[in-house]
Order: sequence, then structure tokens, then C-alpha cells
Amino acid sequence: MKLNQYIVSLMILALATTSCQDYLTVLPENNQSAVQYWKTKEDVEAVLGAGYVKLRDAQEYLMLWGESRGNGIYFGTSFTTGSSAGQKLRQFDILATNDLAKWDKLYAIINMANSVIKYGPLVKDASFNENVMHSYLSEAYFQRALAYFYLVRIWNNVPFVKEPYVDDSAPYAIAQTAGDDILKSCLADLNNSLEYAKIKFPESDITNPINTKGRATKWAIYSLIADMNLWLGNYDECISASEAVINSGQIGLIGGINWFTNFYPGNSNESIFEIQYSYNLGQTNNLISYYSTSKICYISPYQQLLYEANPTDIRGNKASYTTTDGKIWKYIGVSADGTTARNTSSQTDQHWIIYRLADIYLMEAEAYAMKGDSTSMSKGLSLLNTVRLRAGIGASAGNSEKLGMIKLILEERQREFFSEGKNWFDLVRIGRRTDAGFKELFIDQVIQVASASTSAMVRSILQDTNAWYLPIHSDELVTNELLVQNPYYANLGN
Repeated sequence: MKLNQYIVSLMILALATTSCQDYLTVLPENNQSAVQYWKTKEDVEAVLGAGYVKLRDAQEYLMLWGESRGNGIYFGTSFTTGSSAGQKLRQFDILATNDLAKWDKLYAIINMANSVIKYGPLVKDASFNENVMHSYLSEAYFQRALAYFYLVRIWNNVPFVKEPYVDDSAPYAIAQTAGDDILKSCLADLNNSLEYAKIKFPESDITNPINTKGRATKWAIYSLIADMNLWLGNYDECISASEAVINSGQIGLIGGINWFTNFYPGNSNESIFEIQYSYNLGQTNNLISYYSTSKICYISPYQQLLYEANPTDIRGNKASYTTTDGKIWKYIGVSADGTTARNTSSQTDQHWIIYRLADIYLMEAEAYAMKGDSTSMSKGLSLLNTVRLRAGIGASAGNSEKLGMIKLILEERQREFFSEGKNWFDLVRIGRRTDAGFKELFIDQVIQVASASTSAMVRSILQDTNAWYLPIHSDELVTNELLVQNPYYANLGN
């Protein structure tokens, strides 16, 4: 479905109220105009919750966008060439008709957030005081910024839509805005929203912190601010936001065998924000299918070597993967033993982690390393070693050169966040930098999983930075005449 049709159809707003238990459960169902609908605090919360639901709907795409072109996974032989959009992405054989070139799932999130931002402040409800209203707005700004962060990292320049589509009178022909400019605008919104963001949400069940981990707290917003600033090269701002999370007192690193609790049961003390699922509520995903039953994705030989170079790594065999069959264990197991697997019928509700504390440590380490002076390099090494030591692999001696330190941090990110949808974005972030050797490091990393017969071709493709981003889907080009196709794909007959 085309973007304009899709986002209009999503403006289906509820009459039913919500609660802490069900606000992530059901998308509002009744068609209502803005004037008719926005009456109570619960109306606002329903649409805010719908934004999280739409984020959950996008999870499979988030995984494939973040992993298909990286070097952590590879597609198994049962996943035949030509039958999968992800396989085409892996081979850099991408046309504008590829399903993964569709961005409607991300704009669906943005539309819900835009609705809350525009209409939430208009609600006149005694229980909806200014602090509550601004708290909801902070979550909506997070949803919108997160979706745009994915859009910019995947397509670079995209339409910057800040108004909700509530009827057919809204303009659909919108030109692209430079990706970096979009992120700067989103960062301004996020920084302004911090004053009212929740430190944590009250939980009805303290053993299942769905709200604090499944809704955007102040620490989730700081995490996104750090991530976006790292992408933009604003290293001091990344460090400041990272420090706010690390020193919050709300989150802690999990070491030893307990590291696996990040994935089962999830919502761990290390978690900052993750997409929530519940089998009992009919919320499931396809991770077991991808990594086990359908034998779609396995650990890549390059990734396996990274673990095997450090045999004491608690994140390696029987935790992230299993050496016996190359399966990605962190999403199919229930403990770090490599033998006890999830029930393939009733345990298909793994959460999808967007941010956890180890990510923040390594973001800050990278920001310090990019500053390049000896003091900053030392601080970056200390942060890197905090993550290494908790993983049981000992401290690194570091590297006196910026490029060498970045390579060490990148390899640590690859071990820590294997198959968590971050690998490709980490590589592109490095490739974007103008420092000597960084583009070459990016390309060298990507071709680690290329075959001998295709590595030269992939290397040649990646010399063109436009090839790092996806084409605009052909349906969107027909609908929106102001869109300009990514130059790399403009002459491919698509």
C-alpha cells in the first residue's frame, strides 16, 4: 500500500479507554475525526499506545534492515536465492520493487506520534494536567525521532512529515529533506522533552516491567540522543547524554551467566527500551522461525571467529549461538546452556531490544575515541574494558591510533550486539566519517561475508556512498512526484 493511503488508513481512533495492562495491546479501531475524538486523557494514551503497536509491527523489518547487509549473519541454503527481499539485500542486488525498500511501517509510527503532538495539547480533561500532557508528548517525540532515525540511516534523505494525516485534505506530495537536517530537528525536540520525561513508570506487576521498559523513559530519550549525536559526529553531546544514562542509578550491566536474562525472559535491569511481546495477548514474532525452525539465518563464519578468539566470552557459544549447528541461540533458548530451547508454539514472544546499557557504554567509548586526544582515548578504553570485563574476556591494551581504537570498539559491538539489528548501522556510521581509513574499514568489514567470487563486485559497489542506502520504492515514486530517486538506483530500470 502506498504511503499516503497507508497513513490515512491508520488514523482510526478509539472510543475505548486504556490501562497500564492493555495500552500496548490493541490499536484503536473506530474512525473518528480529530474534533470528535480528542476529548480525554485516555484518548491521547490510546493513540500514543498505537505508536508503540506500530513500532512492534515494524520489528521484522528493523531486524532485516540492521542485519542483512552486515557481517554478523548469513542466510542459510534453505533460504533460496531470489525468494527473499533480505537475500537480495545481502547480495546488494536491490531494486526499487524490493519489499524492504518500503518505508510505510516507519511512517505509520510517525503518523501516530504526530497526532499526539498536534492534538494532545488540545484535550480539556481535568485528569490531563500539563505535566501529564508533556509526559505523553515526550514519548511521542521519542517515537517520531526513533522512526526518523531509522529512515535516515536506511534512505538518507526522506520526506520530513510533522503533521498527522487525518483525512484526504493533507498534502501527500512532499519533497525530501536532508537526513542530517531531519536528525538535528528531532534532537531539538528530544532535548526539549527531557524536562517532562518519566524517570520510570509505575508498574502493576513489578516482575514484568512492561511500562518502564516498553515505554520511552527519560533514559530511553537520552539513549536516542546519544545515538543520533554519535551518527552526526557530535561527540561531546553523545558523551553528555551517555553519562546521563550511565549515572542514572536506574540501570546496571548484567554479567556472568545472568547476561542471558537480557533475552530470556527480557526486560532485564540492563534494558532501557525494548519492543514488547506477549504470547498470552496474541503478540508474537518470527524470530524462532528465522533462527531455528525455518533455518533462514545463521551466525556468519566471521562472527563466529570473533567469539572463538576469546573462548571465555560469556556471550559466545551456548549464549549468542551454538557451535554445533550455527543457530542464533539468544532468540531461541531459555538459558545459556545451548540445550534448553523455547517452545516453538507458545514462547514466540521474545522482546526486541532497542537500547540496553552496554550499548551506551560503547557509544560513549566510540565518541571519546573519535575525539582522538590521549585523555579521551584513555577514557574510551576504560569504557570499552568495562564491557569486556563483564563479558569475561579481560581488558584490552587499546590502540594509540584513532582508527585502531574504533576497530576494537566495533569488534566489541559485534560480539555484544550480534543479531540485534545494529550491525549494518554501526558499519555505515563508521564509513560516513571523513577520517583517513574509515571508509576502507567499513568496506573491509562488509566483505568479510562476501564470497570469493563476489567480494570484488561488492567492494566496487560500496565505493559509491549512495549504494549504502536503499532505493525509494517504485510505488512511492508514482504517488509522490516530488520524490527524487537515490542516484545509485536511478539508471537501473526500476
